[in-house]
Amino acid sequence: MSVRVVLAVILAVALCSLSYPAIEDARTTRAEHHADGELATVENALIDLSEENAVSMAHPGARRAITLSLPAESASGVGIAFIAIGGLPGSEHGTDASGDVLAYRVGGEIHVRHVPFDLRVARRSEQKDGHGRILESDRIPLVVRSTGETEIVLSLVERRGKRLVLVSRTDELPSSAA
Repeated sequence: MSVRVVLAVILAVALCSLSYPAIEDARTTRAEHHADGELATVENALIDLSEENAVSMAHPGARRAITLSLPAESASGVGIAFIAIGGLPGSEHGTDASGDVLAYRVGGEIHVRHVPFDLRVARRSEQKDGHGRILESDRIPLVVRSTGETEIVLSLVERRGKRLVLVSRTDELPSSAA
């Protein structure tokens, strides 16, 4: 009878070791699918904004508010390391060779979507310069790493004759724009 128990344990261990890679692959696929959905939300808001008229940075213009959701790592999904808007975090150039991107990292692999928009991160400025915002360098993306929901606002402006989409967390909006 003890031989049967030993064989049953060996069989159970063998089955578990064979199924583990498939389970991990399913967890990664689920996280990638979720992150792709979040990037699609951003991309749809950008496309919607592109149909509006741009205004100078001193005036409130067309805006789209979106909520990004990063789930915590669980038994059914690996964690999403980050979602980035406007470039690749940690990159020397911020963007890649084709320009501004939306990106995420799941399971050590970075996934990138190219967007035909000039994206710039805008932060609140306490200076009285007329528009209450500081634009980050084009190399710096807005990066969401924390699990849960993060509210983001996309604003279409014109600066030096060029259309820009400003990307801000809602808590980084100027007081007059909040």
